Amino acid sequence: MHLVPLVLAAFIALVNAVPQDAVITSNAAPVQSSSISAPVASATQPPAASGSVAVSTSQQPIATGIVSGGSSNATQSGGAANNSTLAGLPTSASYGNSVYPGAASFVTPTASKSVSPLYRIDSRENVTFVWSFTDLLVQPSNLTLAAVAPNKVTYTITAMPGLATSAVWQIKDVPAASPLMMGMYQIQLYDQRGVSAPAQPGWLAPYTRLSIAFYSPESYSAMSGSDYCPTCFYNAGRRIAESFGPIAVAFSVATATSAMILYGLLY
Repeated sequence: MHLVPLVLAAFIALVNAVPQDAVITSNAAPVQSSSISAPVASATQPPAASGSVAVSTSQQPIATGIVSGGSSNATQSGGAANNSTLAGLPTSASYGNSVYPGAASFVTPTASKSVSPLYRIDSRENVTFVWSFTDLLVQPSNLTLAAVAPNKVTYTITAMPGLATSAVWQIKDVPAASPLMMGMYQIQLYDQRGVSAPAQPGWLAPYTRLSIAFYSPESYSAMSGSDYCPTCFYNAGRRIAESFGPIAVAFSVATATSAMILYGLLY
């Protein structure tokens, strides 16, 4: 009779022991899963950091490339900065007489007081013009660069936008029907109003004070023909030297004879 309570107590204790182990096992599983998930999170975190570093390093060469690329176009960007000032000017305005007219001055070519820039009449020759503006308050709509020949023929070199500051005259583009001739050429630079436009305050005054010269090259050719005698002077001098002896002898004999005659007449 005393064994039955003991068996029941042991059975109850065994039954109670089984759920506790299961609970412990089930509680341990989340701990393991959390410990596993932690390395995964840490594993994914470094690629994100390395990716951010890669982006920052890739941005640096791009910035460097922009700076170096801009340095090669420094002259062009500088000209754009100067033109940006002109771009803000009005295309039409009226100013009082206290305002100077706008003017253009040529940087290339430049002439001294006695010598004009000289160019060869050759299809391979180019004439580069560079100019700047002063006292300009009205933006030209367009510009025309022309050259007037000695025979009064006008060559229109080019028509340009109003903000242009350079042009190249390629001699090969000169029409064959009107070839260049040797002599002085007057360079003209004016806006849409024409070369004879009067000077107005703030507007570009026509420029006509630059002159350039063209010459025609000639190839060397050796002299020939019956009139060409490179040794004539040498031969003439040799003949004079050869004939000087007899002339001196004849002159001496004549002098001696004259002296004897005069002596006989006087004494």
